[in-house]
Amino acid sequence: MERCVVNTTKIEWCHRPETGGAAGAKTWNPIRARMKREHISNPAYRPSHSGTFCTRISPGCTHCYASAINKRFGNGLDYTVPNLEKIEFFIDERILAEPLKAKKPHTIFVGDMFDLFHEAIGPLLIAEVLDVMRRAPQHTYQLLTKRAARMREMMTGLNVMPHVWLGVSVEDQKRADERIPLLLQTPAAVRFLSVEPQLEAVDLSHYVFDRQVEVRHLVNGPACLNFDQADYSVGPSIDWVIVGGESGPGARPFNPAWAHSIIRQCALAKVPCFVKQVGSNPEWDNEYWQGLVAPKLKDRKGGDPAEWPAALRVREFPSQKVESVST
Repeated sequence: MERCVVNTTKIEWCHRPETGGAAGAKTWNPIRARMKREHISNPAYRPSHSGTFCTRISPGCTHCYASAINKRFGNGLDYTVPNLEKIEFFIDERILAEPLKAKKPHTIFVGDMFDLFHEAIGPLLIAEVLDVMRRAPQHTYQLLTKRAARMREMMTGLNVMPHVWLGVSVEDQKRADERIPLLLQTPAAVRFLSVEPQLEAVDLSHYVFDRQVEVRHLVNGPACLNFDQADYSVGPSIDWVIVGGESGPGARPFNPAWAHSIIRQCALAKVPCFVKQVGSNPEWDNEYWQGLVAPKLKDRKGGDPAEWPAALRVREFPSQKVESVST
């Protein structure tokens, strides 16, 4: 039996049929963080007691699950800016090599415990991670960041790898308008958005719908805006959208109608959409759902589609062969 590559994950949007569903979904955190010697006060602490590290950058980071895990099981530090001076990032060579050892294809979420494009992670460390992705093309790698400008900087000028997907987190409209244009400027085979945790209604039409309408207008004329026609690719595009509410202690309210709006936006643009969860604190608008009695969810994260209205049960994936024009 093949040894398990990296860590199996329950994150549903990694459960792609092409790589064996849940069994083929993995996470990979090869860049680690350890305490600098001058900041070690516990005599029992050893350099091997490494963990991960990041810093909060926007409202979506407020209840960071990775920080809570790292405080308990990693290097003991919360993901705060003052703690940044206490750590040093390094490559764990054993973890780095794991994708190279697995011949069976996996879908690998890179950096579920940190942001690969954090400003404090040196470019040489990032380059080592990207090099392993290049050398192990049997896997599909999903890179998700809140630091879209750094990702654009690091990825521009590199050969586009068809098995590497690049995404940005856009928890609200402000972050969508800041990060999506930068993602569209970044060379990639597949570009995706994670609207999670969604904190307010988000209009993506300017990025996934209006552009395609404009393309069809230019190609066919204003009377021929038929979405059953063949797609026309002009310039970069968004290829996938993930949406979901917040889970865990202190979860902020999530209106499932926000997710339904994004589903409709994506459907009009023929962009695959994936609803991950309604979160731990859904606020059902019964008028919007036409008198629906708000369901009592058994799943504490609101992640069981069987408990949702049928209109929300959308879990689509993009094709591995999405082609984008990159400049």
